[in-house]
Amino acid sequence: MAITLGGMGFSLLVHFKLIPTRFGVSENADILVATLKSVLLIDTVVREGAKFSLVPLFVTQETAMNSETYRRFTNSILTVSLCFGGILAMLIVVCAPWIANGLLPRHSLAARTEMVTLLRWCSTLVLFGCGSTAIGALLNSRRRFKTVALRNALPPAFAVAAFFLLWEADSLARWVAVAYTAGAGGYFAWLCIEMHRTGHRYALTRPTSETLQALRNALALPTLGFAIRQLSTRLFVEVYLIGQFGEGLITLYNSAFRIFSALQTLIGISLATTGLPDMATHDAKNDASALARNLHRKARTAVLIGFPVTFVMLLAHEQIIGVLYGQNSVGPAATQLIADLLFWLSTGLIFSCLIPVLNAGLYAQKAYRLVFSNMVTMAVLNIGVAYACVTTSWWVLGIALAVSISAILAVANLTYLLRKTGISWA
Repeated sequence: MAITLGGMGFSLLVHFKLIPTRFGVSENADILVATLKSVLLIDTVVREGAKFSLVPLFVTQETAMNSETYRRFTNSILTVSLCFGGILAMLIVVCAPWIANGLLPRHSLAARTEMVTLLRWCSTLVLFGCGSTAIGALLNSRRRFKTVALRNALPPAFAVAAFFLLWEADSLARWVAVAYTAGAGGYFAWLCIEMHRTGHRYALTRPTSETLQALRNALALPTLGFAIRQLSTRLFVEVYLIGQFGEGLITLYNSAFRIFSALQTLIGISLATTGLPDMATHDAKNDASALARNLHRKARTAVLIGFPVTFVMLLAHEQIIGVLYGQNSVGPAATQLIADLLFWLSTGLIFSCLIPVLNAGLYAQKAYRLVFSNMVTMAVLNIGVAYACVTTSWWVLGIALAVSISAILAVANLTYLLRKTGISWA
């Protein structure tokens, strides 16, 4: 968790402090934020859609196969992940003009052209991300959590270095994009070294039809569901919809959301990641009671940690933003808006932290149809609630309120779905 905390610190420094301070509430800031959000979204969809699915698959197959067969099985999955990453990277290069025009329709032609350039410079990040996801899932299945947690730290750490070394450069945005990609490449190299240390030896291996079938069963629905959810919320709502309200609001919302997202990752996703291998093992042994107890412990921990954090965020959101921003160039009105956004995001923080933990309970049981059902349902509800809120006097604050309302509904839905599988977490 300490490594995750450090990574969240670097990410917050980039998105919350450095981008608004260096570029202000401007078109340039929106370009960089939209570019990073787009590329990191694809990386996140692959990572979150695959890592929770691959860990139970690795745990189950390692139990069922001898060491040599299991090595070929894992190597074939790594080969598939790298090929898939290469295809996605090429698609970003080709589709960059459509992505830029679709996300920033009201920005200038020069801004959209610059975003195309940044997208193409960042495309390789997706290749590294796909390879890292497969290796990271393998290491997580062997409880090597600290190594995998560096994913949250290295790319933003490289970006921080770019900011400090090239602060006055006219092409700073491009250097930040390159730094993120270099950080992802460094992380991939580090995972390869760690995988070698565990005794695993990679060799280019052609996947068998059985391996491809196992991957399809494990990844298709969760990844598709996560893609629908992320595209609807991270791009449509948080970029396109917010962008309709005016220049710079994408950056301001992103500043508040990064704090909220960091807390959710630190609490919820950390607990889900460390709990999933054990829950998958319980499911492989058909021990539903042990799985339920493990899930209950993780959910209770999320609530116990999340409650005081939520209380602090609601009570001291203005002071926190004031300390973090100080005399920032965005101005007092923009700083107050970030504080207000953070307040409404924080109202559902406990529920947002519970979502990945409860999802892990479904992943452990390989209940992929239920995972898909929940993600699609939440995507539809989030868009509906966001539209309902922003068309009223809530304005852009309605987006933040919609996140909290959707989190509450998601926990209720996940509780129902888990009970359908015979597991009760409460």
